[in-house]
Amino acid sequence: MRVKQIVVGLAAGLCLVGGLLFAVGSMPVLAQEPTVIGNFVLVKYVCSSDIGSTGSAVPGSCVDANDPNGANVPVLAAGSALSFLYEATYSCPAGSVCTPINPISVTVADNQLPSIVPAPYGPLQDGSNPGVIDPDDVWLFVVRGQQALNLNSSGLLLPGGGPVQGCANVSDGDGARPTYVNSAQITGPSASNTDAAAYCNPVPQPTAVPPTAVPPTAVPPVPTPVPAPVPIPEPLTLVLFGSGLAAAGIAARLRKRQ
Repeated sequence: MRVKQIVVGLAAGLCLVGGLLFAVGSMPVLAQEPTVIGNFVLVKYVCSSDIGSTGSAVPGSCVDANDPNGANVPVLAAGSALSFLYEATYSCPAGSVCTPINPISVTVADNQLPSIVPAPYGPLQDGSNPGVIDPDDVWLFVVRGQQALNLNSSGLLLPGGGPVQGCANVSDGDGARPTYVNSAQITGPSASNTDAAAYCNPVPQPTAVPPTAVPPTAVPPVPTPVPAPVPIPEPLTLVLFGSGLAAAGIAARLRKRQ
């Protein structure tokens, strides 16, 4: 009887082991795949202002001007405030499990700004793990504190090449002119992508030449009018005769008495 119990127990144990082996062999393939690094898609913006060091949206002063002859290329006066914004979208290949990435481990390099490393600006879209870049997350990086170059300077050479002729279709209607174009590359642990941005300056206006000074016309002096001489009346001589002479004599004697 004891031997029979031992045989039954062994048979049950073998069945259990066989069931476990079957379950492991039929597990989904996806769960057995190692984690991988996804892909990045980069969009670079040129911004006609200082957009600050952090944010969670693309500011209104930023445009995706990747065509140097596009109508949306901004026209920036030399010396005006300028920033660059880099939008990184992380995606995961179908059927893979992608590991989250720390934003500071992502490198953005700009060929016109070789000595500047764009810094994390903030998430435009953040998934279930705030603070890290998950699949389908969109993060922003920034270079700020820049000034628009004087692209009309004779002999100007940019670090990444150029300027090039562009801005042929911008709204000011002044046609083609020297244009700044720079390309940025984003690199994760094993993925990268590039995009460009452009801007140009207003066309210099000709310097106004002041008119030649004309000496004033000489005005002849106006003569001062001389008043006409006042006529002096001639002295009047009174001649008295007869009774008139006698009356005058009487009057003279009376004055003497007085």
